[in-house]
Amino acid sequence: MILLLTVLTALAVLALVAVLVVYLVSIIAVLERIGEALPYTLLLNGIALLLTLGIAVPLGVSAGGRPEGPLDRTSGALLFALYSLPAFWAALLLQTLFSVKLGWLPLYGVASDAPGAGGRILDRAAHLVLPVVCLTYGSLAFFARLIRASVAETRVADYVLAARARGLSRREALWRHAFRNALLPLVTLLGLVVPGLLSGSVIIERIFAWPGLGRLYFDSILSRDYPVVLALSLLGAVATLVLTLAADVAAAAVDPRIRDGTLG
Repeated sequence: MILLLTVLTALAVLALVAVLVVYLVSIIAVLERIGEALPYTLLLNGIALLLTLGIAVPLGVSAGGRPEGPLDRTSGALLFALYSLPAFWAALLLQTLFSVKLGWLPLYGVASDAPGAGGRILDRAAHLVLPVVCLTYGSLAFFARLIRASVAETRVADYVLAARARGLSRREALWRHAFRNALLPLVTLLGLVVPGLLSGSVIIERIFAWPGLGRLYFDSILSRDYPVVLALSLLGAVATLVLTLAADVAAAAVDPRIRDGTLG
């Protein structure tokens, strides 16, 4: 009887060890797949975010400096028109025009066979153009209009008018005072948008065969690879919590009234 219990205990321990080994191997495999896809997603979405801010910030400040002016009306109509275009439709249209008809840009993928280091860099940049454009145009509207609304509100504040009275030009007053105090909504929005960089852009990465997290997520759902799906969902949730906290810290750094508890 004791021998039988010993054998059963040993078998149970071996089974438990086998299960742990299988789970460990599965976790390592999942982490390897995520680690391979993460740099591509960060590269694509990082460039798109920088390009979006590089266009939206000057446009929003300029439009907010003269509300209801020609630039404000024209940019608002154009940005909302772009925002209304579905990303998948625009991606297919751009592929048809610039890749199939004109042959200027690659149709999909990350890189082609290009000789030399310079040729490889240009080839990689050419593969980035279309997906970056598709990720950029849609987010221009809410970034630019948010900045525009914040600047339009702060441009008539007492400290901005006092700066103009001290001799600062309208441009200097907008950028030094109005824009700086309008940064708080932008920082808050970035805390919500940046976690999307980790989850990737499922549709765009799928259309352009970009090997990022979005495509990995989509393919994992189709193949019912539940460990990868759960890991990516957990990664998105953790990134949202961490970056939301980082946005709160950054907001306190941008606006001293938050640190002092005097805001509002």
